[in-house]
Amino acid sequence: MSQVRRIERSSKSVEVRNHCDVLVIGAGPAGFGAAVTAARRGRKVTLVEYGCKLGGMWTLGLLSPFFDNRHHDGLNAELRSHLQGSGHWGGLWDMSFDPTEMTLLLDEMALDAGVDILLHTLFTEPIVEDGRVKGCFVENKSGCQAILADMVIDCTGDGDVAARAGARYEIGRPGDGAFQPMTMMFKIGGVKEDYPRDDIVGWFRELTKVLGEDQVLSEIPFDHPAIIKLPRPGEALIQWTHVKRRLGCDGDDLSKGILEGRRQVRKAMEFFGSIKSVLGDVYLLELPAVIGVRETRRILGKYYITDEDVRSGRRFDDGICLVRFGVDIHEPEESKQTCFGHAGFEIPMRSLIPEDLTGLLVAGRCISGSYIAHAAYRVTGNCLKMGEAAGNYV
Repeated sequence: MSQVRRIERSSKSVEVRNHCDVLVIGAGPAGFGAAVTAARRGRKVTLVEYGCKLGGMWTLGLLSPFFDNRHHDGLNAELRSHLQGSGHWGGLWDMSFDPTEMTLLLDEMALDAGVDILLHTLFTEPIVEDGRVKGCFVENKSGCQAILADMVIDCTGDGDVAARAGARYEIGRPGDGAFQPMTMMFKIGGVKEDYPRDDIVGWFRELTKVLGEDQVLSEIPFDHPAIIKLPRPGEALIQWTHVKRRLGCDGDDLSKGILEGRRQVRKAMEFFGSIKSVLGDVYLLELPAVIGVRETRRILGKYYITDEDVRSGRRFDDGICLVRFGVDIHEPEESKQTCFGHAGFEIPMRSLIPEDLTGLLVAGRCISGSYIAHAAYRVTGNCLKMGEAAGNYV
C-alpha cells in the first residue's frame, strides 16, 4: 500500500473567542514583557501560552542566570527587586533565582495588569488579509478558536506566527546553515555547601581527571558546562547537555532532541557519582518541561542587525535595548564554546517589525539580525526588554 502524503481537511466555521487590542503569542520573557507593558498602558491584551506557566525558559525551562538583567530598568529591575525582597534571588554571580518563585511572581504581575491569559493553548495559524495579520487561530481543550486583534506580537522564540504568515527568515550561520545546539537544563539537590558558588566548571575538570575527557564527551558533547548554584542551599541547575543537529522549529527534530536531552541528563547523574567528594551526594530534583532552544528562525525585518553593528557598538535613533552580553556561540559541530566581547550595541525597533507584513511585531530571539548578533541578544534580560518595547509600541 502506498503511503498517503496529503489529505484534505474539511473546512468549518470557527468560534471567535474575543477581539483584543493586542494578542501576544508565547509567554516567555519577551511575551510576558509585551503583555504586561501593553496592559499597564490600558490596552486589552490576550496572552496565549502552550505550556502551563508564564515565563518560558525561566520557569518551564529552568534557565538561570538572568543574563543582561542588571543593566536594564523597567521590568528587569522590577522582577529583580521582587525576587531580592522575597529572598529568592542570588546564587551564581548573584544573578540567579528560584524558578518556582518566579512562576508565582509572573502570575501575580500579569493578573494585576489585567492580562487575559490562556494556558495550554497552542497557536496554529495566523489570520492574514492583504498582508495584514488580523489575529490567530488557536487550539486548546475548547477546540479551535479564533482570536482577533488590532496587533499581534510573535513571542514564540521561533517566529512561528511570522513564518506562517509568509515572512522571510534565516536559520543558522552563513555558508552552511549550521545552528547552535539545544540544552536540557536540570535541577539537582544535595550540593555541598562548601562547593564555591561561582566555580562553574571546577567539578567538570575533576570529573575528566577521574573518567577521562574522551569518555565524558562521547556521552555529553560539551566541554564547558556549568553548575549554577541557586538561592536555596544545596540546590543548583546544571547546564551541560548538548543536542546537536536538531532544529527546534521542526516537530520531529524537537521530539528527538528532548529524548536525547533526557538521555544525557541520566548519563550526567551517573557521572556525578564519580565525584561525590567534590560536589556531594547529589540527586535529581527536577527535569524541565521544555528543552532550551538557542537558535531557530531569525525573521527578516525593517532593519537587520549586522556583525559590524555588534563590533562597532552601533546606536540607533529608534534603539530600544542596549545589549551588553557578549557574543556566545555554542559551536554546532564541536564540543567547545566561542565567546567574545563588544562595547555594547543597540537593537532598533525596526528589527522587531517584519519587512512585508503589517499588524505584526516579533520580540525575543527571533528578531531580525545576523548569526553573530543573535548570539549576543538572545539572552533573557534582552528578550524581556524587547517585549517591553513591543508593548510600548502598540
